[in-house]
Amino acid sequence: MKKLHSSVLRFAPSLGLAASIMLTGCASSGNKPTSEGSATTTSAVSGPPRKVRADDGRTIELGKASPAAGGGVNFKNPHMEKCWLADGFDFNGYDTLYIAPTVSTAKIDPKNTEEQKVLEMARENLIQELVGAIESKRIFNRVVTKEGEIKPGVKTLKFENTITEFAKGGGAARYFVGLYGGGQPVLRVQGKISEGNNTVFNYEARRSGTSAGARLGGVFMKDEDIQFEDIHSLVLDLTDFMAGRAGKYSAL
Repeated sequence: MKKLHSSVLRFAPSLGLAASIMLTGCASSGNKPTSEGSATTTSAVSGPPRKVRADDGRTIELGKASPAAGGGVNFKNPHMEKCWLADGFDFNGYDTLYIAPTVSTAKIDPKNTEEQKVLEMARENLIQELVGAIESKRIFNRVVTKEGEIKPGVKTLKFENTITEFAKGGGAARYFVGLYGGGQPVLRVQGKISEGNNTVFNYEARRSGTSAGARLGGVFMKDEDIQFEDIHSLVLDLTDFMAGRAGKYSAL
């Protein structure tokens, strides 16, 4: 991250507390794809507990599980709007995760070259953040971003992500109403993990100026820097859920 303007630094003593309050996430609801994935030895409902403790001491709320109407399990995760797992799937039993290029269906002005530029950065940053977080949490043995890197004969999952809502944001609006969300960048992502033609996990999450720095001193930050913080927040919560369901964190 680039250094912030000196005026922002005066907020530093209070940013840590504000960040811990504002990163509690958003309301969630269920979702269901049309097919299920391969079952593992752990039930999606009776597997890891509702709350776990991360390696860095954070308490992670995985969310209350409930059966989905079309099969599988919905989770009311506090940081994702939708979160679904196929029956019996818990991210275990696979060697490699292939993360496909990020797709965007967000409607933006094609003549706005600056917004196009920030969107392309968001697409790339999402992949980089996912690779780093999933590798650090040891959810899979290997994480690759090119199909040619998949070794023959290994059990592999494919992770696809689509940006469905996007806005670059604007510093002028943040100056007046940034604390209340005005002028903040917007990022909504829908993603799914599949084995062959079977969807085994999907989610939807939205971020918009999540960090305390974006709300308290966003006028001095670049749009892309706030966007990066939002991506980091989204990926952290997403991969915490994955790691918790995979049994990588300690049960509470």
